[in-house]
Amino acid sequence: MTFRLHLALALFALTALPLHATEAPLSLSAAIREALTRNPDAVLARHRIDRAGAIVMQADALVWPSLTFRSGYQRTDNPVGVFGAALNQSAFSPGLNFNNVPDADNLNIAGVVTVPVYTGGQVSAERKAAAESRAAETHTLAAVQNQLAFEVVRSFFTIRKTRAFVAAARAAVGGFEENLEIARKRFEGGKALRADVLDLEVRLAQSREDLVQARNADALARRALAHLLGRETELIEITEATPATQPPSGDTQSLRPETAALYRRKLAAEAAVKSALSGFLPKVSAFATAEHNHGWKFNNGGNNYTAGLLLNWKLWDGHLTRGKVAEARAEADFVNEQQRRLRLAIEFEIQQAKLQLETSEERVEVTRKAVELAAESVQLTRVRFEQGLALATQLIDAETALTGARVREAQADADRHIAVAALRKALGLPQLEADAQP
Repeated sequence: MTFRLHLALALFALTALPLHATEAPLSLSAAIREALTRNPDAVLARHRIDRAGAIVMQADALVWPSLTFRSGYQRTDNPVGVFGAALNQSAFSPGLNFNNVPDADNLNIAGVVTVPVYTGGQVSAERKAAAESRAAETHTLAAVQNQLAFEVVRSFFTIRKTRAFVAAARAAVGGFEENLEIARKRFEGGKALRADVLDLEVRLAQSREDLVQARNADALARRALAHLLGRETELIEITEATPATQPPSGDTQSLRPETAALYRRKLAAEAAVKSALSGFLPKVSAFATAEHNHGWKFNNGGNNYTAGLLLNWKLWDGHLTRGKVAEARAEADFVNEQQRRLRLAIEFEIQQAKLQLETSEERVEVTRKAVELAAESVQLTRVRFEQGLALATQLIDAETALTGARVREAQADADRHIAVAALRKALGLPQLEADAQP
């Protein structure tokens, strides 16, 4: 009685959950598109692209001249300051007593233009590094989308798997209920033992418990898909139609975006080395300044300009530049080794996905035949049990074997679709042929 009470409470709690989504059933292609748009990983990757684009803008700005406006007002009785103000304001007078100068004021308004002439390759190297880094982030977004699409497919077929588990568990409950009814009639007719009825009642209770667990697994799988889509608490309802996932044809070459991203990062690292090496070279820039000075004490104003070239060459910086070069080269070596590691990992992933696909296809054929045989065995055993030619334990074993065969068939079918998705992901291909990733 305690077990039955707990089972009834569990069934009531399960039916109280919001197991049905309010929206129309979601297709696999729609789920992939939504995940690529709303999943936080995809959104973060797009933000990283925006950040890299801003860095490109900053690097491009180094090529352009810079224009600065400055202005200031001062008042002083310092002889040097008064003398300079008088000259700048075109108000110098020979009668000015520098031993007893009056105070003077000056409003200075100036514009300064600076143009880089030679930077030792630093500007071009930094622009190159910024552009390659942005390209790398774009490929990284594609890699994130490739991974997300695979996760959606895996979650989608996991839901189909758990649905099949629920159906198998429900069929087992129905089968044991039918078997129990037969056993009760035979017991009432004096053709069966009470132990047979009890055995079937126990097995029916276990099958009902299995049904509860299968429903819970289905709800959890749907929660996982909602999480991938970037939804908060909603349970996802998927379509009944089987998506047309196809294994790649022929010897398709790997198109993994991670490879392209690392290649771009390698180019960026090499450009960073050149930028660091520019620290050993001189920098030349041209400048021009135009200014206007006016004072109210002298009540006059004047204009002037300054133009020229500026050479800046660090002859000694305490090995600072040498350290930057060493750091940049170490980063380039690090990226090179990352490329080799990624290449090995992708090759292994592709081979593993191909073997899993071959295994899953064989399992589909085997499990399908096993279900047919197990169903026929249950039918024959039930007839024999009804005629008194088979024991209850034999019927229980046959029903258990059928349920297990159905579960394995559902698992093999879902695993085959997931293996196809894993191979397409390993090769960098879109999950659906007619549904290329954005």
